[in-house]
Amino acid sequence: MQLGRSGGEGAWFALAAAADEAGYDTLAGDLRKRSAEEDAAPFGELSLSSLLTETPEVFPAPLRVLRRVERRVRRLSAEGSAEAVDFRPARIAVLAYLDRERALSKEMENYLGESYEAPVLAAALRKNPEDPLTSAQAERFILHSSDPGTLNAIPFEAAKDLGAGYAELLRARGLYAEVEYAAALKDYGVWLKAAADINAVCDFEGVSPVFAEIGVSARHIGEESAWAGMLFEASAGLNGSKRYAAAYQAGRLYRGLGDYDKVQSALLLAADAVKPGLDRDRALWFGWRAMYEDARTTTEEELIFLSRAVESWSNPDRFGDVMEEFLHRRIRRGEWTLLEQAWRDRGTEWPDSARSLGALALAFASSEGRLQNGADVAALLKTAFESAPYSWSGLRAAGLLDTALPEATSVDIGDEHDNPDGLPVNDAVLRLYLRWGLVTLAYEEVLSSPYLYLEETVRMTARSLQSPDPRKSIRIAGLLWGRDGFEPTQDDLLLRHPLPYGSLAAGKAESENLPVNILYGLIRTESAWDSDAVSRSGAQGLAQFMPATWEEWVGRLRYPDDADPMDPETNLTLAASYLKWLDEREWTDGWVDVLVSYNAGGGRLRTWRNQQPGLGDDLFGMSVPIEEPRSYVGKVLSAATLYGYLYAGRSPRSLHEEWGLNMLEVNE
Repeated sequence: MQLGRSGGEGAWFALAAAADEAGYDTLAGDLRKRSAEEDAAPFGELSLSSLLTETPEVFPAPLRVLRRVERRVRRLSAEGSAEAVDFRPARIAVLAYLDRERALSKEMENYLGESYEAPVLAAALRKNPEDPLTSAQAERFILHSSDPGTLNAIPFEAAKDLGAGYAELLRARGLYAEVEYAAALKDYGVWLKAAADINAVCDFEGVSPVFAEIGVSARHIGEESAWAGMLFEASAGLNGSKRYAAAYQAGRLYRGLGDYDKVQSALLLAADAVKPGLDRDRALWFGWRAMYEDARTTTEEELIFLSRAVESWSNPDRFGDVMEEFLHRRIRRGEWTLLEQAWRDRGTEWPDSARSLGALALAFASSEGRLQNGADVAALLKTAFESAPYSWSGLRAAGLLDTALPEATSVDIGDEHDNPDGLPVNDAVLRLYLRWGLVTLAYEEVLSSPYLYLEETVRMTARSLQSPDPRKSIRIAGLLWGRDGFEPTQDDLLLRHPLPYGSLAAGKAESENLPVNILYGLIRTESAWDSDAVSRSGAQGLAQFMPATWEEWVGRLRYPDDADPMDPETNLTLAASYLKWLDEREWTDGWVDVLVSYNAGGGRLRTWRNQQPGLGDDLFGMSVPIEEPRSYVGKVLSAATLYGYLYAGRSPRSLHEEWGLNMLEVNE
């Protein structure tokens, strides 16, 4: 109580959020009531809206309370002194609680199709079941509601007069929400057959979640094969987004079954069913990824799919990983002429990361005499750098060209106590969480909906997590990098490359005469500086030692048998010693070999080196046949380069020379 009275603006709201996060539901409700009574806008309004929406029964006269606050919010909004809180979900919940059928049906005048409007549709259907507009809206709602649980507000009887199969679809989605998958599939099947028979199309409608629910249900009860066939067959009788969704889910189910011929047929049908955009890109991406899982895939098939994807995709950056796999395969197989031709034909249209990697690969291939007519190495390196300057291929090109990294500006991240006028409600709430130390709650909110928040608020969240949880901090800071037009600042680079155990790690590296920045890069890649990290495979601590390797090195260094892998000093000591040992083996020659060995084992390194005896270190790193160790090398070395740049002002070239990387002769 003392905290609420003396905690300042939004104190009761913050306390309610803390109680809710801790699982004290009754206390959270009581605190939310105090917030509604005493907190200034927007926190009091948000608390009241939540109470009226979730538990309207706590008020003796909830409708009177609602009308009073709506008048106040309209006045404040008109004066420009507060951003309006949307009380429409609360109004619908209150009217439903009070059984105000007439008032609920009138809400159809402002109908938006949101999940919380299910009671409005139910009332409208009961009032005028023969109205064609209401029926059409109800069908669309049943088909597209993102929350199937809310559909329980629409009585089954009210849906019987809708289009064929919609009553069954309503029941199916309710059963799905109750995890009754087998029963749900029976009703889904009735609707699916009816939808295919009707063969209707609405060009502007989005993709219904119903088809994904069918896929989930089929997996849960082990009927993937039967439902993949039914969905694919039904897709022939559907159009637009329905054809897309049915064929797409069929392709996903076939992929799980390993039936790759049918995967391609289904996913390409899905891609052809919709206009360029996210949905088409998603179908193409899964088709391409599945093709690489099929051992029978030929180079000719890869080229055909590449051409198809380049002609059809709307956002090439969504295909960076599969495009890079295409490049790695060419390098691994020594298909240099094919790689060079693909680059010349459409390289300018590739995703930024793939264009950068392809240019770097061709630069090294030319320098090693693998291209028939050679190439302009300087131009290729410039393309590699400019396409993706902070990727490993971009940073490697910067080192080879002796080019400075882009001059990243610095921004004032600000303070969570800052609450300037006009701050959006979502940001105001998140900054309140940060001010009250509710960093885990803030993390979860940003992670679930990163685009709701201003860049400054996301940075504040990342900064607040740096000390208690650097892994989460790095993850939150990375969310900004996916925004359109995002240009990283110096602070963004620092947030993504913290040094919570920097002094300790530096001391261990120096004691073993290791490049300190490589140890930094390895720890960031392995655990994101989380000393308590445990991977799904059982790797532990900052350097992610597997139990057997930990036991071996505890013995080698004569530590006690119960040495704790979660202890940062012990873990870093063993990591530095292990890296030094790998670096001194006769079967490692340079940091690419050491890092591949650290991630995948010395035996695999020797096998892969024997398979590619003529490749230089850079091309060999690109040729590693398993994605994890292949990407691991780039992740460690790019992080190491940025650590040297950010904390010591080192240029990429000086660092790469220190590490003994091959430095090409570049004539610009």
